[in-house]
Amino acid sequence: MDKEKLQKFKDQVWITRVSRVNAESRLIKKEVFFQGINIYYSCISIIFSILSLMNSNDALSLMTVMMTISLLVVILYLNGQKYLEHAREYRKNYTALQKLEFQLEHIGEKDIDIIKSIEENYCELLDSSSNHLSYDYYCAIHNSNESFREKRWKAIKWKFYWGSFWRMAVRILIIILPFILYGICEVI
Repeated sequence: MDKEKLQKFKDQVWITRVSRVNAESRLIKKEVFFQGINIYYSCISIIFSILSLMNSNDALSLMTVMMTISLLVVILYLNGQKYLEHAREYRKNYTALQKLEFQLEHIGEKDIDIIKSIEENYCELLDSSSNHLSYDYYCAIHNSNESFREKRWKAIKWKFYWGSFWRMAVRILIIILPFILYGICEVI
């Protein structure tokens, strides 16, 4: 295997590992966010229930019942997603990929049998774990060193920015949604 192909394979292993690290981090953040949102919506539902009782507001009472039912369904759904379990799987996978990287650092271009063995292990690791999202890859490119990034950034930068934007927009919408609904109930 020539030096260029070996470096390309090293880069491939590295970017896969870093993408899996990003996937783990994304899932942990998602779990923390949703746990916080569950508490937040539970508190909002209680406050809206109290307000609807104090003001005898039927529209607010109906919205509170709908929020409570929706909250129950969302909590059940999100608990079924098992974000932390998937994050642990990514951790095991990227730890094994790190071992492959260490092995690649200690071999030369002429160690064809070892390289083939590492390639097979790499393929097995890819098969043993669910794939990360493209956004995890975009984050890996965004956070990589300048020489690695410059070759790849132009093709994906707008995808990275779009992915970052809509993720933040959805989070903000989830947070302000109860206040929008409350405002609608006050108008009705």
